[in-house]
Amino acid sequence: MQFKGKLAVLIINVLLCLTIALLTGFLMASWGVFMRAAFFCAAGTGVVATIVCFFLDKQAVLKSAFILIILVAIVQASFIAVGEIGDLKKYSTDSEKILALAKMIEDTGAWGMAVFVFLQILQIVILPLPAALCYIPGVQIWGELVATLLASAGVLIGSVIAYFIGKIWGRKAVVWIAGEETTQKYTSYFGKKGKTIFVLMQILPFFPDDILCMVAGLTSMNFAFFFVTMLVVRPLIIAAYCYLGSGEIIPFTGWGIAVWISIFAVCIVLAVLSWKYQEKFENWLVSKFSKKKDDNS
Repeated sequence: MQFKGKLAVLIINVLLCLTIALLTGFLMASWGVFMRAAFFCAAGTGVVATIVCFFLDKQAVLKSAFILIILVAIVQASFIAVGEIGDLKKYSTDSEKILALAKMIEDTGAWGMAVFVFLQILQIVILPLPAALCYIPGVQIWGELVATLLASAGVLIGSVIAYFIGKIWGRKAVVWIAGEETTQKYTSYFGKKGKTIFVLMQILPFFPDDILCMVAGLTSMNFAFFFVTMLVVRPLIIAAYCYLGSGEIIPFTGWGIAVWISIFAVCIVLAVLSWKYQEKFENWLVSKFSKKKDDNS
């Protein structure tokens, strides 16, 4: 991406974040402090992340920030629109509003499920969303089992699409999405270590699953192995998110609030450490695997 392109993304991102903040302040007054704070935090984080990525020349992350900010804007617009259509102002708390919103989605039947599956496809192909943000709303609407099955179907379809983006459209398409450095790095890993390192990266939470699927399509990895790996690994991970996020194991009230705050704090720390030390961890993982492989040969 040239300087003008990066500058354009920077300006658009900042303007979108300012718009999100303004809409939150003026059009979401009926929502509670927590919900408004979430959108204000998203807007502030988007501005900071965009500026940092711009000056550090993190092109892939800058593009991801652009997509995420657009998604936040769409979600906010949906909240505002549905709030007006469904007359959510009559409910006094955010929890009551969200339950009413979930009931509206549930009443759409198959259409709501189709939209949920489509969201999972998008989060693999073009929207690098946090897993909890994608799966847990489905749990609150349809329950753990149905949400796991729907999310798994969407993720599998999205993973297959990502694989064939690499296989059919080739390196240029993957580089445009992920960046030259990232594409080269993971292509090199898979080229040297092959299938086992791919499976490990799918299991561990430190790696970009969508990019890994695209890069897999660039390598000699056959589709059968790729699909079986996705079919075995991804539903298990999704089920863990769905059942943990149902509130049955760790409730969203009482003592559970402290636990959830601790979990979010740990996730934030891990995200920061992953940002800072991911390359070192990747190199250690690959070298460790190479050492074991050499010892066995």
